[in-house]
Amino acid sequence: LLTDMNAEIILFTRKSNFKSKFDKTFNNINIKFVEWDIDNFETIEKNILGVDCIINLCGILFENKKGDFYKVHSKLPAYLGKISSQKKINTLIHVSALGVSADSRSRYSRSKALGEKNLIENFPKGKILRPSLLYGKGDNFFGQFSKMSSFSPVLPLISRFTKFQPVFVGDVAMAIINIANNKNDGENFYELVGRSVYSFEELLKIFLEIKNIKRFLLPLNPNVMMIPAFFLQYLPKPPFTVDQMKLLKKDNIKINNFPGLEELGVNPTDM
Repeated sequence: LLTDMNAEIILFTRKSNFKSKFDKTFNNINIKFVEWDIDNFETIEKNILGVDCIINLCGILFENKKGDFYKVHSKLPAYLGKISSQKKINTLIHVSALGVSADSRSRYSRSKALGEKNLIENFPKGKILRPSLLYGKGDNFFGQFSKMSSFSPVLPLISRFTKFQPVFVGDVAMAIINIANNKNDGENFYELVGRSVYSFEELLKIFLEIKNIKRFLLPLNPNVMMIPAFFLQYLPKPPFTVDQMKLLKKDNIKINNFPGLEELGVNPTDM
């Protein structure tokens, strides 16, 4: 979408092979790739001279070591807010998550909330986007269950009645584009959700219907799942963690009166 607007893009990535994979998928797209890691903020400063807009998509679902949530979700947004003020950046867009709270029992949620606060304190006109569960090609929800269903006759239904308001990744991308083009109402916070609310169980049943497969859904209580999660969270890429079980106890739907997709000129896609 950005390249269709003839935008010059600088893409920061921690993966050394990302450029080669990208070039195989997308031909003739002019993007400057910059390899960096989360501990090297100087790399950002050196490569944003003359930039009009910064879009921060950095986020992690689990920590490989203690403090990773703070580093990625809290410290980096604070730095981006500070550098945007210093370098007179026009627009800073930060993608957070729906329902984050400084009072949450989840470290993920608390670190995200702190990141929002830090960014706005350093760059008062920053734009905070809070999407609900994202769906689209390669997503982390339906994609995970699709992989699981390929070898397992049983799918775990953790917290079956927890509600979600899924949003299409393309709609979120268009919302970002419209803000970058200054097509917004001047607010700081936006909650990006789809039109419909589904329970966890309803989402999995829709998934099975679309895939036209039969699998047994095993209801599991997140309190009980804390026990295996405690041990699984130490794996390099855990299937679920204690922190995620805490998140699943709370609905992920729009509850505040913040503007959303419609106010950003996007008509929500029907899942």
